[in-house]
Amino acid sequence: MSERQKTATTFSRRDALKVCLVPAIGALAVGWLPGCGDSNDAEPEDEGASRDSGAPGRGKDAAAPRDADTQPAARDDAGQQARVDGGGKAPTASADGGSGQGVDAGQSADAGASADAGAAAGNDGGAVAGPGVPWATGGTKGMQGGYPDPFVTGAGAACVLYPKQQLGPCYSQMPPMREDVSAGVDGLPVRLSFLVVRAGGCTPVTDATVDIWHSGSSGIYSAFRTGTICNPGTDDVLSDDFCRGVQTVNQQGRIDFNTVFPGWYTGRSIHIHFTVRVGGRAAVTSQLYFDDALSEESLAQGYYKTRGARDTTNKDDSTFRSGGASPEQVLFSTVKRPDGVLHAWKVLSIA
Repeated sequence: MSERQKTATTFSRRDALKVCLVPAIGALAVGWLPGCGDSNDAEPEDEGASRDSGAPGRGKDAAAPRDADTQPAARDDAGQQARVDGGGKAPTASADGGSGQGVDAGQSADAGASADAGAAAGNDGGAVAGPGVPWATGGTKGMQGGYPDPFVTGAGAACVLYPKQQLGPCYSQMPPMREDVSAGVDGLPVRLSFLVVRAGGCTPVTDATVDIWHSGSSGIYSAFRTGTICNPGTDDVLSDDFCRGVQTVNQQGRIDFNTVFPGWYTGRSIHIHFTVRVGGRAAVTSQLYFDDALSEESLAQGYYKTRGARDTTNKDDSTFRSGGASPEQVLFSTVKRPDGVLHAWKVLSIA
């Protein structure tokens, strides 16, 4: 087991920002939620927490959360810096050949949420794992590819602005520009798919970037020194960048990432952070979650199992329902693919 995979110890925090999400099919809310008419305002500051309680990040002491009006540079996998903006040339992921393959919602591993509005219905006969297929292991190197586009029928018609939430302390400036954000970390491989649309009419946004970050399989965040709020473990991962990345959407508003299932840490349920920017300005920042039953099943596999049981579920997490969010708004739709990879997706609607 690498130093990166050592068991993390305790920390907790509240984080997130303003976000617009398309509700799952069957969600009751279809109008604007209160207090969300100004989602293009600058990001609010975090609740007094510094980036890593005084520890330097990426060579800079006590780096502050990024300014909403400033687009940070992104690094490609060669370490080169490149500007990411509406007209940037960041590499984008395809819709996996535009296969038009649907997802059998009845076989989704996400028991707590219906498929997103606009996610494909029906089954292509090979996109969903059959009975007895085990979860994949070994990180993203075991992914076979060919994953269908879960948004083949569009984004639907109901777009709801998500309540304003807080950013959190574990963001890192200058995320790498790449599709595979795992940086070789072990764990259950996960395909993340996003469709970015405008709330008014749910039309695709073609000049947006999507930035994601989450804890690695050991429950710690890269880019932070040991003993800090984001890395309470024993391994100094200040120079690492696993489970972080940014890309520019394609002309259909689509983007895909490859990563690993996040590890748990004290006080929080399993979640993934994201920010959507248009023209360098934050339009939506929040967190997305996995169904508790799916998380329990995933954490019982391979390396995750050695870390023991987590202490916080969605129902116990103080951020999960913050601002009045419903589970359908913040839960990924998911399915197990034939290669044992977890495929999770969400429509992100911005003002």
